[in-house]
Amino acid sequence: MIATFRYEFRMQIRRPALWIVHGLVHAVTVVSLLPMYLDPTLGRAGDAPKTAMVASASLLMTLPPMAYGCLITDRLVRDRRLGVGELLDTTPAGRTSRLIGKYLGVCAATAVPLALAYIGRAVAYAITEGEPAALGWAGAILVLALVPGLLFTGALALAGPLLMPPIPFQVLFVAYWFWGNVVPPTVMPTLTHSVLSPGAKYVAFGLLGHEPVPEPAPHLVIVPESMRYAPWPDAALGFLRPEATPAVACLWIGVMLGLTVCVLFLARLHALRTEP
Repeated sequence: MIATFRYEFRMQIRRPALWIVHGLVHAVTVVSLLPMYLDPTLGRAGDAPKTAMVASASLLMTLPPMAYGCLITDRLVRDRRLGVGELLDTTPAGRTSRLIGKYLGVCAATAVPLALAYIGRAVAYAITEGEPAALGWAGAILVLALVPGLLFTGALALAGPLLMPPIPFQVLFVAYWFWGNVVPPTVMPTLTHSVLSPGAKYVAFGLLGHEPVPEPAPHLVIVPESMRYAPWPDAALGFLRPEATPAVACLWIGVMLGLTVCVLFLARLHALRTEP
C-alpha cells in the first residue's frame, strides 16, 4: 500500500494538468471575488485570526473542490483502460491495498495545490496583520474542517467513473457540487449546510467556536445568513441541519469518514464482480 501511495502521489503531482486546472480555477475564483480575494484579511481587518481563517476556508471550498474531484475521476479506470491489471497482480500488494494506496496517493497529490493556496493566505494574513496565531488556526481548520470533506469528495470522484465514462461523470460531479454545497437551502431542496455536505462548516461553528460577524464588510460575499448552522426555517431537509454543537461537529466528521469507507468498499465490491 505504501509503495502504491508513493507511486500514485508522484505520478499525480507531476501531471501538468493538475497545476493548470487548479491555476485556472483559482484565477476564476480571484476574478469573481475581487476585490475581497486580494485582501489578505478578507475584509476582516481587526477580527480574530480564527474568523479570517474560517472565511478563507469558505472561499477554498467553493469552486476549487470541483477541480479537485474532476482531476481524480480518471485515476481508477486508467488501469483497466491500459490493461495493466494482470501485471499489477504480480506485485506483493493485494488489490485492496492497491485501491487504498491509489486513493490516498491521488487524493493527497491533488489536494496539494489547495493546501498551498490556503496556507499561503494564512501566511499573508499572519504577516500583514501581525497575527502568527493564524497559522495555528489554519492548520486546525485544514485538518479538522477541510480534510474530511475532501476525503469523501475524493472517494466519490475516484469510484464514480466505474459506473459511467469519466467525462459524463465530471459533468454530473460539477452539478452535484453546486447543488449540494453552494446553492442555499432556501432556493431549492439541497444538501448545502447539512451533515451530508462535504463543504459544511460544522467544525468551525460547532467545534472551534466560530461565529459570523454581526456586520459584514460591504464587499464581503459571505454574509451571516449564508453561514447559518442551525435548522433553516421553511427549508426542505431541515432534519439534516441540526444546530452546530461539538457533538454535531464530531458527527459530521464521522459521517464524512463513514461515507468515504462505504464508497471505497462499494468500489472494491464492484471490482470483485467485474474483474477476472
